[in-house]
Amino acid sequence: MGVFTTRGGRFSRRPSVIGGIDMETAGGRKAKEESAVSAIGPGVVIRGEVSCAIDLQIEGEVHGDVRCPTLLLGEGGVVNGSVHAERVRLAGRVEGTIDAGDLAVEATAYIEGDVTYARLKVTPGGRVRGRMEPRDEAAAAAPEPAPLKLVEPMSEAPTPQAIRVFGE
Repeated sequence: MGVFTTRGGRFSRRPSVIGGIDMETAGGRKAKEESAVSAIGPGVVIRGEVSCAIDLQIEGEVHGDVRCPTLLLGEGGVVNGSVHAERVRLAGRVEGTIDAGDLAVEATAYIEGDVTYARLKVTPGGRVRGRMEPRDEAAAAAPEPAPLKLVEPMSEAPTPQAIRVFGE
C-alpha cells in the first residue's frame, strides 16, 4: 500500500490512507480531490502551538495546542495540549482538553482531559480519563454571573478631615 494514490496514471498530491486512517472518509465526509492535508510524521516533535487552515494528520508528537478544521491522530501520535477542531478522529494519545464538533475515538485512543463535543463515536477499547460533555450541556453548565447588588446613595458627603504628612 502506497502513501499516495495514482489517478489516471498520475500521482495525486493528496494521501488516501495515512497511519491506517482512510483520509477520503475521515470525519464522516468525502474529501475533495483538491483538499490539502498537512502531516507531522513519526519521529517529529513540535513544541508550540500548531494552527492550520487545512486538515492535519499527526503521527509524531505535538507539545502545545492544536487548531485545525480536521485532526487525524494516528496510533503513534501524541498531543500534549488542547485540541480545537470541527472533526477529530483519534487513534493515539491526547493529554489536554478537546473541543470538537464530530469526535471519533478509536480502539487504540487514550484521552486524559476534559472533552466537549457535538457528536461522539467511541469504538470499544477507546479510553477517556476526564469529563465528557456535549457542547449544548457544556454551555448550559456555565455559571451565570452574580446579580448586581444595589446600594443606597449617601445622604450627605462625609466631612473632610485634615491629615498630617510626616516631615512637615
